[in-house]
Amino acid sequence: MSGNITPRPIKASGARDAHGFILERASGALYVHMHRESGLAHRHYVLKPWKVRLLAIAFSRPLLLMYFLAVLSWGWMASQAARVPLLQLQIGNLTRDAERLDTLTATLTQLQARYDQVQNMLRAATASRVAVSDSAGVRRDTARRVATPQRR
Repeated sequence: MSGNITPRPIKASGARDAHGFILERASGALYVHMHRESGLAHRHYVLKPWKVRLLAIAFSRPLLLMYFLAVLSWGWMASQAARVPLLQLQIGNLTRDAERLDTLTATLTQLQARYDQVQNMLRAATASRVAVSDSAGVRRDTARRVATPQRR
C-alpha cells in the first residue's frame, strides 16, 4: 500500500462536468421516461441522435438570446400596434373639434359684422342728433339731460 490515501480532488464545477452534457452528439440516442408520482401511468420516448442535435442547437445560448430579443421586439411592436386604434379615435375627436371651431369662427365673424353694422347705424343716428342739438345751442350732459345753453 502506498502512503497517500487521500483521494484525488474532482475538478467538476457543475453537473455538466461531473456527469457529461446530456445533449452531446456522441452520446447516441436519448431515452426519456416520464412517470406519474401517484399511479402507474408512464411514457417512454426515444430521441434519435439527429433530434438530440437539433435540441442542442435550439437551446444553445446564442439562440436563446435571439428568442428573447425576438419576443422583446414583438412585444414592442404589439404595444405600438395597440396604440393605433386609440390614436385614430383621438384624431376623430380632434377633427370633430376642429370642425366645431370652424363653424363657431364663421358664426362669430358673421355676428361681429352685424354688430359693427348696428354700431355704425347708431353712430350715424347719434351724430345727426348731436348736429341738431348743437345747432339749437342745447347741450346734453352724460345722463342725456338738457343743460343750460352755453354762452360765449
